[in-house]
Amino acid sequence: MRVNMNRNKIFTYLAITLTSISFYFAMQNFDMIADYIGKVLGILKPFLVGIAIAYLLWRPLKFIESLLEKFIFRGKVSKGNRRIVGVVVLYLIAAVVIVSLFSFVLPQIIESLTALTNNLPGYFESIKQSLDTLLRNSGMDGDIYQFVSDLIGDLSQMMMQITAKVLPMLIDLSVGVTSTILNTFLAIVVSIYCLVDKETFFAKNRKCMHALLPQRLIGQITRVVTIFDDTFGRYFVGQLTDAVIVGSICFVMMLTFKFPFALLISVIVMCTNVIPYVGPFIGAVPGTFIILMTGGFGPACGFVLMIFVLQQIDGNILVPKIIGDSIGISGFWVLFAVMVGGGLFGFIGVLLGVPSLSVIFKLIKAYSEKKLRQKELPVDTKSYE
Repeated sequence: MRVNMNRNKIFTYLAITLTSISFYFAMQNFDMIADYIGKVLGILKPFLVGIAIAYLLWRPLKFIESLLEKFIFRGKVSKGNRRIVGVVVLYLIAAVVIVSLFSFVLPQIIESLTALTNNLPGYFESIKQSLDTLLRNSGMDGDIYQFVSDLIGDLSQMMMQITAKVLPMLIDLSVGVTSTILNTFLAIVVSIYCLVDKETFFAKNRKCMHALLPQRLIGQITRVVTIFDDTFGRYFVGQLTDAVIVGSICFVMMLTFKFPFALLISVIVMCTNVIPYVGPFIGAVPGTFIILMTGGFGPACGFVLMIFVLQQIDGNILVPKIIGDSIGISGFWVLFAVMVGGGLFGFIGVLLGVPSLSVIFKLIKAYSEKKLRQKELPVDTKSYE
Protein backbone atom coordinates (compact mmCIF):
# COMPACT_ATOMS: atom_id res chain seq x y z
CA MET A 1 0.00 0.00 0.00
CA ARG A 2 1.39 3.29 -1.00
CA VAL A 3 1.53 5.90 1.71
CA ASN A 4 0.99 9.43 0.50
CA MET A 5 2.23 11.87 3.07
CA ASN A 6 2.49 15.62 2.93
CA ARG A 7 6.03 16.92 2.77
CA ASN A 8 5.38 19.33 5.66
CA LYS A 9 4.23 16.46 7.87
CA ILE A 10 7.40 14.53 7.07
CA PHE A 11 9.54 17.50 8.10
CA THR A 12 7.42 17.96 11.26
CA TYR A 13 7.78 14.30 12.31
CA LEU A 14 11.49 14.36 11.50
CA ALA A 15 12.01 17.54 13.55
CA ILE A 16 10.12 16.05 16.52
CA THR A 17 12.18 12.86 16.35
CA LEU A 18 15.51 14.69 16.12
CA THR A 19 14.51 17.04 18.94
CA SER A 20 13.55 14.10 21.17
CA ILE A 21 16.83 12.30 20.46
CA SER A 22 18.83 15.47 21.08
CA PHE A 23 17.00 16.13 24.36
CA TYR A 24 17.63 12.55 25.53
CA PHE A 25 21.32 12.81 24.63
CA ALA A 26 21.59 16.18 26.42
CA MET A 27 20.02 14.78 29.61
CA GLN A 28 22.33 11.75 29.54
CA ASN A 29 25.42 13.93 29.13
CA PHE A 30 24.29 17.03 31.01
CA ASP A 31 27.50 17.54 33.02
CA MET A 32 29.73 17.20 29.97
CA ILE A 33 27.59 19.61 27.92
CA ALA A 34 27.43 22.12 30.78
CA ASP A 35 31.21 21.97 31.15
CA TYR A 36 31.67 22.47 27.40
CA ILE A 37 29.25 25.43 27.36
CA GLY A 38 31.13 26.94 30.30
CA LYS A 39 34.43 26.69 28.42
CA VAL A 40 32.91 28.24 25.29
CA LEU A 41 31.40 31.10 27.30
CA GLY A 42 34.76 31.61 29.00
CA ILE A 43 36.44 32.00 25.62
CA LEU A 44 33.71 34.29 24.35
CA LYS A 45 33.53 36.33 27.56
CA PRO A 46 35.49 39.36 26.23
CA PHE A 47 33.21 39.48 23.17
CA LEU A 48 30.02 39.14 25.23
CA VAL A 49 31.20 41.79 27.69
CA GLY A 50 32.18 44.06 24.78
CA ILE A 51 28.73 43.71 23.23
CA ALA A 52 27.14 44.47 26.61
CA ILE A 53 29.34 47.57 27.02
CA ALA A 54 28.44 48.75 23.51
CA TYR A 55 24.74 48.23 24.25
CA LEU A 56 24.94 50.29 27.45
CA LEU A 57 26.94 53.06 25.74
CA TRP A 58 24.77 53.28 22.62
CA ARG A 59 22.30 55.81 24.02
CA PRO A 60 25.00 58.07 25.53
CA LEU A 61 26.79 57.92 22.16
CA LYS A 62 23.67 59.07 20.31
CA PHE A 63 23.32 61.93 22.79
CA ILE A 64 26.95 63.00 22.27
CA GLU A 65 26.52 62.78 18.47
CA SER A 66 23.45 65.00 18.64
CA LEU A 67 25.37 67.61 20.67
CA LEU A 68 28.33 67.50 18.27
CA GLU A 69 26.03 67.89 15.27
CA LYS A 70 24.09 70.74 16.85
CA PHE A 71 26.97 72.85 18.17
CA ILE A 72 30.08 71.88 16.17
CA PHE A 73 29.55 69.92 12.92
CA ARG A 74 26.23 71.43 11.73
CA GLY A 75 25.91 69.15 8.72
CA LYS A 76 29.50 69.65 7.53
CA VAL A 77 30.76 66.19 8.61
CA SER A 78 29.69 62.84 7.21
CA LYS A 79 27.78 60.37 9.36
CA GLY A 80 30.71 57.94 9.53
CA ASN A 81 33.20 60.58 10.68
CA ARG A 82 30.66 61.94 13.14
CA ARG A 83 30.33 58.45 14.61
CA ILE A 84 34.10 58.06 14.99
CA VAL A 85 34.44 61.44 16.73
CA GLY A 86 31.49 60.59 18.99
CA VAL A 87 33.07 57.29 20.01
CA VAL A 88 36.39 59.02 20.74
CA VAL A 89 34.68 61.66 22.91
CA LEU A 90 32.60 59.02 24.70
CA TYR A 91 35.62 56.89 25.60
CA LEU A 92 37.64 59.94 26.63
CA ILE A 93 34.87 60.82 29.07
CA ALA A 94 34.80 57.21 30.29
CA ALA A 95 38.60 57.25 30.69
CA VAL A 96 38.46 60.44 32.76
CA VAL A 97 35.79 58.90 34.99
CA ILE A 98 37.75 55.66 35.45
CA VAL A 99 41.04 57.45 36.13
CA SER A 100 39.30 59.69 38.66
CA LEU A 101 37.76 56.62 40.27
CA PHE A 102 41.09 54.83 40.65
CA SER A 103 43.00 57.98 41.61
CA PHE A 104 40.66 59.47 44.19
CA VAL A 105 37.66 57.31 45.05
CA LEU A 106 39.14 53.80 45.23
CA PRO A 107 42.11 54.69 47.50
CA GLN A 108 39.75 56.40 49.95
CA ILE A 109 37.44 53.38 49.96
CA ILE A 110 40.37 51.04 50.64
CA GLU A 111 41.59 53.38 53.39
CA SER A 112 38.12 53.41 54.97
CA LEU A 113 37.86 49.61 54.80
CA THR A 114 41.32 49.23 56.35
CA ALA A 115 40.52 51.64 59.18
CA LEU A 116 37.20 49.92 59.77
CA THR A 117 38.87 46.51 59.94
CA ASN A 118 41.59 47.68 62.33
CA ASN A 119 39.12 49.33 64.71
CA LEU A 120 36.51 46.56 64.70
CA PRO A 121 37.40 45.11 68.14
CA GLY A 122 37.03 48.53 69.77
CA TYR A 123 33.73 49.20 68.00
CA PHE A 124 32.24 45.87 69.06
CA GLU A 125 33.46 46.30 72.63
CA SER A 126 31.91 49.78 72.78
CA ILE A 127 28.56 48.48 71.50
CA LYS A 128 28.67 45.60 73.98
CA GLN A 129 29.37 47.92 76.91
CA SER A 130 26.57 50.28 75.88
CA LEU A 131 24.06 47.44 75.63
CA ASP A 132 25.33 45.98 78.88
CA THR A 133 24.77 49.29 80.66
CA LEU A 134 21.31 49.57 79.13
CA LEU A 135 20.36 46.09 80.33
CA ARG A 136 21.78 46.71 83.80
CA ASN A 137 19.73 49.89 84.22
CA SER A 138 16.53 48.26 82.96
CA GLY A 139 15.99 46.28 86.20
CA MET A 140 16.01 42.95 84.36
CA ASP A 141 16.06 39.68 86.34
CA GLY A 142 19.58 38.36 87.05
CA ASP A 143 19.33 35.11 85.05
CA ILE A 144 17.68 36.81 82.09
CA TYR A 145 20.26 39.61 82.25
CA GLN A 146 23.12 37.08 82.21
CA PHE A 147 21.57 35.17 79.30
CA VAL A 148 21.04 38.32 77.21
CA SER A 149 24.51 39.60 78.10
CA ASP A 150 26.14 36.33 77.04
CA LEU A 151 24.08 36.31 73.85
CA ILE A 152 25.22 39.84 72.98
CA GLY A 153 28.82 38.82 73.62
CA ASP A 154 28.52 35.77 71.37
CA LEU A 155 26.87 37.80 68.59
CA SER A 156 29.55 40.49 68.84
CA GLN A 157 32.29 37.88 68.60
CA MET A 158 30.61 36.19 65.62
CA MET A 159 30.06 39.49 63.77
CA MET A 160 33.66 40.51 64.41
CA GLN A 161 34.94 37.23 62.97
CA ILE A 162 32.69 37.46 59.92
CA THR A 163 33.52 41.10 59.24
CA ALA A 164 37.22 40.52 59.80
CA LYS A 165 37.12 37.89 57.03
CA VAL A 166 34.82 39.70 54.61
CA LEU A 167 36.44 43.15 54.60
CA PRO A 168 39.96 41.93 53.68
CA MET A 169 38.34 39.92 50.87
CA LEU A 170 36.74 43.12 49.59
CA ILE A 171 40.08 44.92 49.76
CA ASP A 172 41.81 42.10 47.89
CA LEU A 173 39.02 42.16 45.31
CA SER A 174 39.41 45.92 44.82
CA VAL A 175 43.19 45.66 44.47
CA GLY A 176 43.10 42.51 42.31
CA VAL A 177 41.24 44.12 39.42
CA THR A 178 44.48 44.17 37.42
CA SER A 179 44.19 40.41 36.80
CA THR A 180 41.40 41.09 34.28
CA ILE A 181 43.21 43.80 32.29
CA LEU A 182 43.58 41.69 29.13
CA ASN A 183 39.91 40.65 29.00
CA THR A 184 38.86 44.22 29.74
CA PHE A 185 41.06 45.56 26.93
CA LEU A 186 39.61 43.03 24.46
CA ALA A 187 36.08 43.88 25.59
CA ILE A 188 36.71 47.58 25.04
CA VAL A 189 38.07 46.92 21.54
CA VAL A 190 35.01 44.80 20.72
CA SER A 191 32.67 47.50 22.07
CA ILE A 192 34.37 50.15 19.90
CA TYR A 193 33.91 48.01 16.78
CA CYS A 194 30.26 47.40 17.70
CA LEU A 195 29.57 51.10 18.22
CA VAL A 196 31.36 52.27 15.07
CA ASP A 197 29.84 49.62 12.77
CA LYS A 198 26.48 49.16 14.51
CA GLU A 199 24.38 50.11 11.47
CA THR A 200 26.47 47.86 9.19
CA PHE A 201 26.02 44.87 11.51
CA PHE A 202 22.27 45.38 11.67
CA ALA A 203 22.01 45.90 7.91
CA LYS A 204 23.78 42.58 7.26
CA ASN A 205 21.51 40.81 9.75
CA ARG A 206 18.40 42.25 8.09
CA LYS A 207 19.77 41.23 4.68
CA CYS A 208 20.20 37.61 5.82
CA MET A 209 16.76 37.60 7.44
CA HIS A 210 15.06 38.83 4.26
CA ALA A 211 16.94 36.22 2.23
CA LEU A 212 16.15 33.25 4.48
CA LEU A 213 12.91 33.97 6.37
CA PRO A 214 9.31 34.71 5.35
CA GLN A 215 8.20 38.33 5.56
CA ARG A 216 5.63 37.66 8.29
CA LEU A 217 8.24 36.05 10.57
CA ILE A 218 10.63 38.97 9.96
CA GLY A 219 7.94 41.39 11.14
CA GLN A 220 7.36 39.35 14.29
CA ILE A 221 11.09 39.16 15.07
CA THR A 222 11.44 42.90 14.50
CA ARG A 223 8.61 43.66 16.94
CA VAL A 224 10.11 41.37 19.62
CA VAL A 225 13.59 42.86 19.20
CA THR A 226 12.14 46.40 19.38
CA ILE A 227 10.33 45.62 22.64
CA PHE A 228 13.45 43.94 24.02
CA ASP A 229 15.75 46.82 23.07
CA ASP A 230 13.41 49.53 24.33
CA THR A 231 12.81 47.80 27.68
CA PHE A 232 16.37 46.69 28.43
CA GLY A 233 18.00 49.87 27.11
CA ARG A 234 15.80 52.31 28.98
CA TYR A 235 15.85 50.16 32.11
CA PHE A 236 19.63 49.76 32.42
CA VAL A 237 20.56 53.29 31.39
CA GLY A 238 17.87 54.65 33.69
CA GLN A 239 18.85 52.45 36.64
CA LEU A 240 22.55 53.30 36.31
CA THR A 241 21.81 57.03 36.01
CA ASP A 242 19.48 56.89 38.99
CA ALA A 243 22.04 54.97 41.05
CA VAL A 244 24.78 57.53 40.34
CA ILE A 245 22.50 60.44 41.25
CA VAL A 246 21.30 58.73 44.46
CA GLY A 247 24.88 57.89 45.45
CA SER A 248 25.99 61.48 44.85
CA ILE A 249 23.08 62.92 46.87
CA CYS A 250 23.81 60.44 49.65
CA PHE A 251 27.46 61.51 49.73
CA VAL A 252 26.56 65.22 49.92
CA MET A 253 23.98 64.60 52.66
CA MET A 254 26.41 62.47 54.70
CA LEU A 255 29.07 65.18 54.46
CA THR A 256 26.51 67.81 55.43
CA PHE A 257 25.42 65.90 58.54
CA LYS A 258 29.01 64.77 59.27
CA PHE A 259 28.41 61.02 59.18
CA PRO A 260 31.56 58.85 59.26
CA PHE A 261 32.80 56.90 56.22
CA ALA A 262 30.67 59.03 53.88
CA LEU A 263 32.35 57.91 50.63
CA LEU A 264 32.38 54.20 51.46
CA ILE A 265 28.71 54.11 52.52
CA SER A 266 27.62 56.25 49.55
CA VAL A 267 29.32 53.84 47.13
CA ILE A 268 27.51 50.92 48.81
CA VAL A 269 24.17 52.76 48.51
CA MET A 270 24.88 53.60 44.86
CA CYS A 271 25.76 50.00 43.93
CA THR A 272 22.76 48.42 45.68
CA ASN A 273 20.38 51.05 44.26
CA VAL A 274 20.74 49.34 40.87
CA ILE A 275 18.48 46.59 42.30
CA PRO A 276 14.88 47.88 42.19
CA TYR A 277 12.72 48.05 45.34
CA VAL A 278 14.91 45.91 47.64
CA GLY A 279 18.20 47.59 46.67
CA PRO A 280 17.77 50.67 48.90
CA PHE A 281 17.03 48.49 51.93
CA ILE A 282 20.02 46.26 51.20
CA GLY A 283 22.28 49.30 50.93
CA ALA A 284 21.00 50.83 54.16
CA VAL A 285 21.87 47.78 56.29
CA PRO A 286 25.71 47.87 56.06
CA GLY A 287 25.70 51.67 56.31
CA THR A 288 23.59 51.59 59.47
CA PHE A 289 25.80 48.88 60.94
CA ILE A 290 29.00 50.83 60.21
CA ILE A 291 27.62 54.07 61.71
CA LEU A 292 26.25 52.16 64.71
CA MET A 293 29.74 50.83 65.41
CA THR A 294 31.60 54.08 64.82
CA GLY A 295 29.13 56.75 65.96
CA GLY A 296 26.60 55.12 68.24
CA PHE A 297 22.85 54.62 68.32
CA GLY A 298 21.86 58.27 67.71
CA PRO A 299 23.83 58.79 64.46
CA ALA A 300 22.66 55.37 63.23
CA CYS A 301 19.01 56.41 63.69
CA GLY A 302 19.79 59.69 61.93
CA PHE A 303 21.32 57.79 59.02
CA VAL A 304 18.24 55.55 58.74
CA LEU A 305 16.03 58.66 58.65
CA MET A 306 18.29 60.23 56.00
CA ILE A 307 18.09 57.09 53.83
CA PHE A 308 14.30 57.06 54.19
CA VAL A 309 14.08 60.67 52.99
CA LEU A 310 16.52 59.94 50.17
CA GLN A 311 14.52 56.96 48.97
CA GLN A 312 11.31 58.98 49.03
CA ILE A 313 13.00 61.55 46.79
CA ASP A 314 14.27 58.75 44.56
CA GLY A 315 10.97 56.88 44.30
CA ASN A 316 8.69 59.88 43.85
CA ILE A 317 10.88 62.28 41.84
CA LEU A 318 13.99 60.70 40.28
CA VAL A 319 12.66 57.31 39.13
CA PRO A 320 9.52 58.69 37.37
CA LYS A 321 11.64 61.33 35.60
CA ILE A 322 14.60 59.10 34.64
CA ILE A 323 13.13 55.63 34.10
CA GLY A 324 9.45 56.45 33.64
CA ASP A 325 7.22 53.51 32.76
CA SER A 326 9.89 51.47 30.98
CA ILE A 327 9.31 48.49 33.29
CA GLY A 328 5.53 48.40 32.92
CA ILE A 329 4.94 45.92 35.78
CA SER A 330 3.77 46.38 39.36
CA GLY A 331 5.91 46.29 42.47
CA PHE A 332 4.77 42.75 43.25
CA TRP A 333 6.12 41.41 39.96
CA VAL A 334 9.32 43.41 40.33
CA LEU A 335 9.94 41.78 43.71
CA PHE A 336 9.00 38.39 42.21
CA ALA A 337 11.47 38.85 39.33
CA VAL A 338 14.28 39.90 41.69
CA MET A 339 13.74 36.93 44.03
CA VAL A 340 13.29 34.28 41.32
CA GLY A 341 16.08 35.67 39.13
CA GLY A 342 18.46 35.89 42.07
CA GLY A 343 17.57 32.40 43.27
CA LEU A 344 18.14 30.82 39.86
CA PHE A 345 21.05 32.81 38.42
CA GLY A 346 22.56 34.80 41.32
CA PHE A 347 23.46 38.46 40.91
CA ILE A 348 23.08 38.32 37.11
CA GLY A 349 19.53 37.07 37.64
CA VAL A 350 18.83 39.98 40.00
CA LEU A 351 19.93 42.46 37.31
CA LEU A 352 18.23 40.77 34.35
CA GLY A 353 15.11 39.42 36.09
CA VAL A 354 13.05 42.62 36.06
CA PRO A 355 13.57 43.68 32.40
CA SER A 356 13.19 40.04 31.26
CA LEU A 357 9.84 39.67 33.03
CA SER A 358 8.81 43.07 31.68
CA VAL A 359 9.55 41.92 28.11
CA ILE A 360 7.51 38.74 28.66
CA PHE A 361 4.56 40.75 30.02
CA LYS A 362 4.69 43.19 27.09
CA LEU A 363 4.74 40.35 24.57
CA ILE A 364 1.79 38.64 26.28
CA LYS A 365 -0.06 41.95 26.39
CA ALA A 366 0.53 42.61 22.67
CA TYR A 367 -0.57 39.09 21.70
CA SER A 368 -3.68 39.11 23.91
CA GLU A 369 -4.75 42.56 22.69
CA LYS A 370 -4.32 41.41 19.09
CA LYS A 371 -6.61 38.43 19.74
CA LEU A 372 -9.16 40.62 21.53
CA ARG A 373 -9.30 43.02 18.58
CA GLN A 374 -9.85 40.11 16.23
CA LYS A 375 -12.83 39.08 18.39
CA GLU A 376 -13.98 42.74 18.50
CA LEU A 377 -13.66 42.83 22.29
CA PRO A 378 -12.36 45.75 24.39
CA VAL A 379 -8.64 45.71 25.23
CA ASP A 380 -8.94 47.91 28.33
CA THR A 381 -8.45 45.86 31.52
CA LYS A 382 -11.05 47.92 33.38
CA SER A 383 -13.72 46.57 31.03
CA TYR A 384 -13.27 43.13 32.62
CA GLU A 385 -13.51 44.23 36.26
